[in-house]
Amino acid sequence: MKEGFVVPTGEKIAYGMGDMAINIAYGAMNFYFLFFLTNVAGISAVVAGGIIMAAVAWDAITDYWMGLISDRTSTRMGRRRPFILFGAVPFGLCYALLWLVPFDDPRALAAYYFVIVILYKVAFTVVSIPYNSLHPELSQNYDERTSISGYRMSLSFVGTLLAAAGIMLVVDVLFPGRPAYGRSYPVQGMIFGAFMTVILLVTFAGTKERTPAVAPHAAFQGFFKSLSSTLALREFRYVLGMFIFNMVGFDLMSALLVFFLKDVIHIPEDFTFIIMAVPLVVAVASAPLWVYLGERWGKRKAYRTAALYLAMVFLACLVAPVGSKPFVIGVCVLAGVGISASQVIPFSIIPDVIEVDEYEHGTRREGAFYGVIMFLYKVSAAVAINVASLLLGLFGYVESTAGQITAQPASALWAVRILIGVGPGLCFLVSAFFVHRLPITRERFDEIKRIIQERKGSGAPAGK
Repeated sequence: MKEGFVVPTGEKIAYGMGDMAINIAYGAMNFYFLFFLTNVAGISAVVAGGIIMAAVAWDAITDYWMGLISDRTSTRMGRRRPFILFGAVPFGLCYALLWLVPFDDPRALAAYYFVIVILYKVAFTVVSIPYNSLHPELSQNYDERTSISGYRMSLSFVGTLLAAAGIMLVVDVLFPGRPAYGRSYPVQGMIFGAFMTVILLVTFAGTKERTPAVAPHAAFQGFFKSLSSTLALREFRYVLGMFIFNMVGFDLMSALLVFFLKDVIHIPEDFTFIIMAVPLVVAVASAPLWVYLGERWGKRKAYRTAALYLAMVFLACLVAPVGSKPFVIGVCVLAGVGISASQVIPFSIIPDVIEVDEYEHGTRREGAFYGVIMFLYKVSAAVAINVASLLLGLFGYVESTAGQITAQPASALWAVRILIGVGPGLCFLVSAFFVHRLPITRERFDEIKRIIQERKGSGAPAGK
């Protein structure tokens, strides 16, 4: 592929649609699954947190192996795209099964959700790791990757918007009232499960892999050897810190937002989907701004600015007045601008490390890199979400069944405020620190690409 190759707009959209599907599922799990387990299925917050933590930990392990498998796959359809094709239907089906309440016994329900979440996480991994690993193979141009990331993240936000607002539209508007949650959540599961399957098939059909044939791909390694090898790369360590704290901050915000709106602020049921939609609509609209600032300021400065801004916005949750729709909408608008950067910029930085690794070692191992990144991120996220759910339980949060409204003690309400007002902001600030330390600039990236191309042209040995 030529250095200056521009990926067609239609292909960028098709690729971005895959992230829209992934983020419908990702957003649904983050925004609503903990709430669903505690307030619809009637499982305690502590047990629900344990289910999620165990499932995400398993997911993290499969991410690593899926990355290695996709690195070593060779078919006429490519290395990544076949997994998107054959994983689409199981992915949609498992998503639908998550939202059923097939038993009355809490112990039977806990066992059911544990098994189904494990199966769902495997299906999610089969699709998402090859999808992420496809990004560096669409283009090797520094700014073109930012453009691809802009399309991808815009459609990613649309997916998160559909998860946040679309699910509430089905749950709270088409089936009014919390007592109907036992019917409305399974319906949304079937609707969105089918929709995601179709979108992933569009991604498969509309993209093309462009891996340079000259660059060899790394052989299978044991987990600890592979982890040690990737962590030995300084740039990877900084990117890893950036990504983990960025995404954990986003996950904490997602998991706690519905508790904040329904239990703390008492937003009416038929208005919740609007509140959930506002930051995501603003995030979609703001994506071109961050693409522009990333190109003009550089990715590092743009992200540091956004992280500091977001940390300040989240503090407003500590003082948000109960029942004030205008205040909450205002905070959501402000948050949406920063949330856009937290998704657009990190996902445009990660692919750049692939070229640094090829420069250092003469190999391309996109799958292994994304597998290790997602493994460590998901373990971190599982711990963070479990700690948050444990704190809710310790501070007296009361679970309910069939969506019945349950009055929460003041201690639990303050726990929600502090967790969402302080936790995500701290994570974004730590992420910004790692970005500040990251030694990848446009100039260094272009120099690395030039040296790699010269080596290929001269037949010089791979690596430094």
